Amino acid sequence: MNGIIAVDIGTTSLRATLYDAEGKAFPSEQRPNVPIYHPDGRVEQDPDTWSALLPQILAAASARAAGAEIDVAAISVTSQRSSVIPIDRSGAPLAPAIMWQDRRTASLASALAPDNARVHAATGLQISPVFSALKMLWIRRNWSGIYARAFKLMGIQDFILHMLTGRAVTDQSLASRTNLLNLETRAWDASLASLFEVDMDKLCDLVPPGSAVGGLLPERARALGLKAGIPVISAGGDQQCAALGLGLFSSDRAVANTGTGSYILGHAERPVVDPKMRVSTNVAAVPGAYIVESILPTSGTVYRWFKENFWNGPLEERDPWGAINAEAEASGPGAHGLTLIPHFSGSGTPHWDTSASGILCGLSLSTTRGDMARAILEGIAMELAEGFDLLTELLGPISRVQASGGMTNAPLFNQIQADVFGTQVAHFEGGESTSLGAWIAGAVATGMAPSYREAFLRATAALPRHDFDPDSERHQLYGRLRTRASSVYASVAAVEHGLAPGAATGKGGPTPA
Repeated sequence: MNGIIAVDIGTTSLRATLYDAEGKAFPSEQRPNVPIYHPDGRVEQDPDTWSALLPQILAAASARAAGAEIDVAAISVTSQRSSVIPIDRSGAPLAPAIMWQDRRTASLASALAPDNARVHAATGLQISPVFSALKMLWIRRNWSGIYARAFKLMGIQDFILHMLTGRAVTDQSLASRTNLLNLETRAWDASLASLFEVDMDKLCDLVPPGSAVGGLLPERARALGLKAGIPVISAGGDQQCAALGLGLFSSDRAVANTGTGSYILGHAERPVVDPKMRVSTNVAAVPGAYIVESILPTSGTVYRWFKENFWNGPLEERDPWGAINAEAEASGPGAHGLTLIPHFSGSGTPHWDTSASGILCGLSLSTTRGDMARAILEGIAMELAEGFDLLTELLGPISRVQASGGMTNAPLFNQIQADVFGTQVAHFEGGESTSLGAWIAGAVATGMAPSYREAFLRATAALPRHDFDPDSERHQLYGRLRTRASSVYASVAAVEHGLAPGAATGKGGPTPA
C-alpha cells in the first residue's frame, strides 16, 4: 500500500506523521523546538535546529513505513507562517529566523500606518509585525550586509522545501501571509514590494497550494531511507491545512483552531476585504478558495504560562493538565467574577493593538487557582467570539464550529466555546487536523484521492466526533461577561494611551480625546 509522510512544522515542535492511502494515521514522530523569547519582544529561532531535527523525524517515519510495509509515495509539508529566514544561494541560513510573533517591527508598522488601507485592500491583511514584509524591511535596514548577501528571504516552509528539493519555492497560501501577495491575481505585487523596500528577486517562486514543488534529492533520500525523486508537496500554511483537515468547505461552517495562538476561520469563494479591516483574508489550501481569519496571538501559551507559574501539584501528579481542567470546571461559569483579557503579546483581529497586554480583573481573597484557570479558558473563548461574530457578519450564519488544537482535548473548553459562541461546537477525537490537511493535499496531488472532500470524508469516517451544544442561560451570561471585558479593555486602553476618561471606544481601540 502507498502512503504519505506529512510534515508539520509548528511554533514549538515539529512532527512527521505517516498516513496510509485511506488516511489512517500512524503515531507521529515529534521533536520539541521552542523559539527564543527575548525580553525586548524579539522572538528568534536558529534555522539549524530544523536542519538537524527534520531528518530525525523523517527517518523515523520512513522506518515506521518500512515496518508497516507501506511504500512512501510523497512527503507533504505544512508549517507555521510569516517567519523569515535570509538564506544564501546554497540554502545556508545567514541569520536567525525572525519568528511570526516577533515585535521588533512595531515602529515600522506605525510609520507605514498611512498605507494601511491600501495594503489591506490589495492583500486582505493590515500592515502588522506578524506578517513577513515588515521583517524583510527590518532586515534590509538593520542587517544590510545580510540582506545584500541573501539569495532569498524565505519562510520556514520554504526553507524546508528547499532543504528537501533544492528549489526556492513558496505556495500562494503562505505568500498570502506576507503583505506582498495580491489576493485577486495571486501573484507578487511589485508596488507592495516597493513600499516595503523588498527586491522582487529576493522572493521565492510562487506555486498553487497542493503543488508538487520538486523531487526528493538523492542525497536526502539515501539518508532517510526513502526513494529519490518522490514528490515533495507544499500543502499550504498550517492554519489553511487545519481548516482543510477539519472539512471547511462552505461558508456556513467555521473552524476554531487553538494552539500557541488561536484562529477562527471561515470559508469564502472570493476574496473578502472588510472595509473596517477587522479580519484577514488568505488564500486557502483548497484550490480556488479563500479563508477569512481572525487571530488571537496568545492562547495555549497563556494556559501553559499559568501551569508553569501557578501549578504546584504533587510531584507524582501524572496528569497536571487534567487536574487543572478539573479545578477550572469546579469553579463554574463566570469564574466567580474573574475576567481575563488574554493579550499577553498584543492583540490580534479585530483589535490590532501591538501594545496591548494581558488583563486579569476581579481578584479577591477568595479567588482560587481554579478560578484563574477557568477565567483563562473563558477569556480565550470570549476573545475568539469577537472573530466568530465578524465571520457571521461578513459570511452569513454559521451552524457549526469545528474545534481543533491542543486546548480542545479538554471537553470543558469545547463546552465553553459552544456556550460563548451560541452555536454547536464539534470535535474529532484523536485527529490531528493540520497534518491531516497536509495528507489530504498530498493524496489529491498523488492521485490517491479524487478530490479534497472525498479525501476528508475517507480519513475522518472512523474518527469519533463529539458535539457540544450551547446552553442558552450560559450564553446569556457570557454575553454579559463579554460586555464587561470590553469595558475593562477600553478603560485600561484609555489610561495606557493617556486619553481622557471615557475616550476609549471599546475593543475596537481608543479614540483620542
